[in-house]
Amino acid sequence: MRFVGNVAVGRDLPFDAVAEAFDIVVLATGLPDDRALPIPTHAGARIIGAGALLRTLNGFPESLLPVDGQGRHMSLGDEVAVIGFGNVALDVIRLLSKNDAALHGSDVSDVALNQLRPKPPRKIHVFSRSAPDGVKCELTMLRELLSLRTIRVSAEGIDLSDATPVTDLLRQHIGVADSGMESADARTHVRLHFGRTPESVESRGPTTTVTVSTVNGGRHSYMVDCVITAIGFDKAAEHIPGNPTSEWAGPHVYRVGWLRRGPVGSIPENRKDARDVAGTITRDLASGAVPVGSPGFAVVEPLIRNRMVSFADWQRIEKTENQSAEPGRCRRKLIDLEQMLEIAASRDATMLDRSAAEDIYTTDTVGESDRRVSA
Repeated sequence: MRFVGNVAVGRDLPFDAVAEAFDIVVLATGLPDDRALPIPTHAGARIIGAGALLRTLNGFPESLLPVDGQGRHMSLGDEVAVIGFGNVALDVIRLLSKNDAALHGSDVSDVALNQLRPKPPRKIHVFSRSAPDGVKCELTMLRELLSLRTIRVSAEGIDLSDATPVTDLLRQHIGVADSGMESADARTHVRLHFGRTPESVESRGPTTTVTVSTVNGGRHSYMVDCVITAIGFDKAAEHIPGNPTSEWAGPHVYRVGWLRRGPVGSIPENRKDARDVAGTITRDLASGAVPVGSPGFAVVEPLIRNRMVSFADWQRIEKTENQSAEPGRCRRKLIDLEQMLEIAASRDATMLDRSAAEDIYTTDTVGESDRRVSA
């Protein structure tokens, strides 16, 4: 297996060149863009996509969220609304509500975290169109969130006498504050709203107002500092270089995962999809449906030689991040792409001197990692 980094197919390397060079081409790029709310939204309302937020907190090297004149992110505020109840929504709630002790050992970008969330929110509203038995999250993810000592949980639109896996789990945590068993660290109140469909998001002065309807036809409005959408993902615009287009096709070109099926299914379901596609490829090769004998990487290597990052190059970046970790962090992420490439190109794997490291890590432009925030 060969790793080739810092190369965007369609921008740095024509897709046709890749298709001609290899017997099999598998497109597994996923869906990168947050799906927009399909409801009226005011231009001044503060609405943030969960994907953009999590990538920023995870150290993505491009500015995905608005910044002020000094290049700093504006705080999410003390009261936040999360629309959606899938795994991504739970990731957002978990990360925002953890205190410093709970983040110990993670690789979260402290620059982004301290700007976006200088302290955990006082209240997080979570809106789900579904009843508890219809939510899209995995039970293990919900259990992990509810086990946090930094939150207390309440809910509406739920019948705690129902015998469903989600309700059974929630029953163990709702009302803990009233029983006197709540942790002293529980600063964030997570309020779950089931059977609530967002109708509009408006801007009213410095606050944003979310209006939702209930299954009984009622309407309620909530004033928050910002709205975080976690309602799925969309494919990126085809006109942007580097994004898969409908023309990226051929008898030996296969799509897998969300790029093939859309943003549906849990991790196990997408593993099954990957196995299914691998089986199709194997059968096509065995039957002769796909010809073999393409020249391979040697043909495209000259086209990207001056920009590609090898696995050994990436390991130098990783070593620098690991060696520069602050206490309580497993790494200190590089957040400047040019500096990352400089380190990758050097053959000196020693840690940068402190002044150079400060130049890299304290910039307000956040950097990239393909790892999930381990928080």
